[in-house]
Amino acid sequence: MSGVADVDCSLGPSLQTKLVNLSAGFCAFTVVVYQAWFMPFSLPLFTGRDGYLRLVLYALYGVVLIVSLAVVVTRRDVRKAILPLAIGAAIAVVPIALHPIGIVNRSYLTTLALGGSAITLMLAFAPPIVLRLSASVTALNAIACFLDVLFTHGFTTTVGRAAGLAVNPNVAAAGLLLGGAASYRAVPKEWRPGFLVLVGGALAITLSRSTILAAVATVFLPSTVGIWQYYRAARRFRIDTAAWMRALAVAVVLLLVTSVALTTNRYFRAAISQSFAGVLSVNTDLSEAGEAVDTSLARAAAPIGHPPQTNDASPLSIEPPELASSRSGPALSEESLPGDVASPPKASPSASGAARIQALSERLTGESKRNSISARALFLERGLLAYRTGGFFGRGLEEAHVFVPHNTFVLFAIAFGHIGWLVPLGFLVFAFSLVRDAEDLPLGVALSGVMLTSHDVLLTPSLFIPVAIGIGSMLAAKTNPSRSREAYSSFVFGIGGGVGLFAAASVVLLISPPTGVDLTANPLYFMLLGTVVAWAVATLYFFCRSRRSGPGA
Repeated sequence: MSGVADVDCSLGPSLQTKLVNLSAGFCAFTVVVYQAWFMPFSLPLFTGRDGYLRLVLYALYGVVLIVSLAVVVTRRDVRKAILPLAIGAAIAVVPIALHPIGIVNRSYLTTLALGGSAITLMLAFAPPIVLRLSASVTALNAIACFLDVLFTHGFTTTVGRAAGLAVNPNVAAAGLLLGGAASYRAVPKEWRPGFLVLVGGALAITLSRSTILAAVATVFLPSTVGIWQYYRAARRFRIDTAAWMRALAVAVVLLLVTSVALTTNRYFRAAISQSFAGVLSVNTDLSEAGEAVDTSLARAAAPIGHPPQTNDASPLSIEPPELASSRSGPALSEESLPGDVASPPKASPSASGAARIQALSERLTGESKRNSISARALFLERGLLAYRTGGFFGRGLEEAHVFVPHNTFVLFAIAFGHIGWLVPLGFLVFAFSLVRDAEDLPLGVALSGVMLTSHDVLLTPSLFIPVAIGIGSMLAAKTNPSRSREAYSSFVFGIGGGVGLFAAASVVLLISPPTGVDLTANPLYFMLLGTVVAWAVATLYFFCRSRRSGPGA
């Protein structure tokens, strides 16, 4: 029995079954290679020999999209469930046509396409099973963070802060928060507290203060609503003592690992101290940063003997680099800027808003080393100025991304002008509109927090996939899950395929590493490979064992 319902196309039973099988396999594969950061982690290591790899990637994207479109065409229930999302996504990509297409635009389109495909494929198979896989991958990401922090020179780009395969600690924290908020409901209740402790512990050692604050809100607000619902329904609270004892055991293990990390990784100790010091000195550092920007503006304006002339008929804008280089105004060499604090194109001296953007860019050189909180405040101010001076239709995603606003709303406002605010807001509306009870609230709250503190969520498939899986699970009530045992086997095969691809890439990199990289001398790399293999074996065993009760169980 295929278990395919609401088929409105004259497909034979065998084709229907094959389509469900393909949906299950590619859905599992997509979740594993992206949410576990296998694909983003491996790709940079193939720099210089990525011709065939790029071809394979495009072929993979094409197959996933074709299977997703086939599901949409042949499954009435899936089509009805995703129709509002599809319309919203189509509207969200229309403004791209107003600006040149570049790598950031392609990342945005790829993220939405993979997220939409993940929702479609999981609805064609069995959403509860896909949600369990997402929870399992989130646990793997948390374990990878604890492995990372044990070593002085791990995978992280910020020494002393855990990042795992995400490489960037802030991005890793965002992935953990979104993955945990989206999938915690799929974890068996006896293990759910332990799962939350594991994810929360990993989130803490990333030392991402903004994401930790968002995590607190993600726990507090839904818990408050849940308690209120219990109170209104006059229900009694029940505490699963065994579950919380397991959580306590997990907490003890994590404390031991953290203690070892404090001993073996001196940068971890320094990062913790710096993190607390940054919070305590934030007011002073913000004042100093503001004074430095004002002083820079006054110094730049001193030689001018008359008020600057502006063209009120056209919006103020940042000049492209080739024009700015011919100006006599102050400029910074690109070599003096960190990679993630690149200065936007130089401003026209006659534009007050553009001049302040230039002054902010100068101050941002090294500001993150002084205090990352004050740096984020300057990034945000610079982004808002870029939005105000960017014209009605904005500057485009390519230029907007250069401003590094650390805020998804501001990023799209810079990119698409006034209508840009509606893009992230639309995703939040979908996340909250599908809420059925307090247990569905964490995803919307977590997504809000990440969007307010990061500009990456709609540009990075690895961050958006768990959001898509969470939204798909809330749409599951509108579809009929498959009960096909063959589809379940395909799902397991997709998990194995994703892990196998990462293992194969790892072997290639060990045999023929990139120039200047010696992975054989990195014990963390081998520990990570062992952990991934152990996780894959345990996950495959769990799903194969659960297969006896059917995929919808």
